[in-house]
Amino acid sequence: MAHVTVIGSINQDITVTTERFPGPGETLLGKDVSYRLGGKGANQAAAAARAGAEVTFVGAVGSDDAGSAVRAQLAEFGVDVEPLAVTQNSTTGTAHITVDSGGENTILVVPGANGALQPGDIAHAATILGGSQALVLQCEIPTPVNLAAINLAREAGVDVILNLAPAIEFPREALANLSVLVVNETEAALVLGDATPPSGSEEALVVAARLRELGPRRVVITLGSRGAVYDDGESAGHVPAGHARRVVDTTGAGDATVGVLAASLAFGTGFRTAVANAMAAGARAVESEGAAASYPRFELVR
Repeated sequence: MAHVTVIGSINQDITVTTERFPGPGETLLGKDVSYRLGGKGANQAAAAARAGAEVTFVGAVGSDDAGSAVRAQLAEFGVDVEPLAVTQNSTTGTAHITVDSGGENTILVVPGANGALQPGDIAHAATILGGSQALVLQCEIPTPVNLAAINLAREAGVDVILNLAPAIEFPREALANLSVLVVNETEAALVLGDATPPSGSEEALVVAARLRELGPRRVVITLGSRGAVYDDGESAGHVPAGHARRVVDTTGAGDATVGVLAASLAFGTGFRTAVANAMAAGARAVESEGAAASYPRFELVR
């Protein structure tokens, strides 16, 4: 059985739907409000589980009602949440999301317990990684924690998939220890210090090759509705986006792609096929409201 470990963020998503986004100083009446599981780490864990992998999640919540709720919601996806710590000194992370009538969103994240994680808090993950095929990381937890996780995975001989999102400056020397770097156009430009993101798949392929020169064995650059490009050192190419029957809410679509990519690779799927699975999952994720709540069961091509 394929096993994926995810170390990362877990939030309560507070989502308001509205016809349009308010301008500065403007007050609008929203349509609905919901409280759901979120956070890039939790979303990616849920997506990997929906794709059939066994998943263990390592992170932290506060000792509050929100923490109890999201812990239970993540467990409902079949994710092992036993290593999820409860901290007394921080509230559970929250994401305040506004979704307009076209399905676009704005998101403001308050890290809470996610931002209070320390490298020592994940030391127990070394045992978990011993039975994993892949470790998934994102950047909604402190960088020192991610660096410690990369070191643990290297010692265990486990592939590391880093989704460098949200876009932050990440130590370049650590990129050499990555099996897969997943970024969007904006994040790719930030890593390379470019003034503007690549426009189109041809430019993105050039950027992917430059990113590989920094050390990661394989690179995926997601391009939204235009799909993604990949470079694994032996081949490079463009994979079109999956087909979405309708666009309801784009929240969590990127996380679905990362989780399904990780699950596909853990099952031993070839890289291009794994990227195609990820693109199909991203399209399915926009067809319903919510982040992890919108994820159906993903059928993988192997």
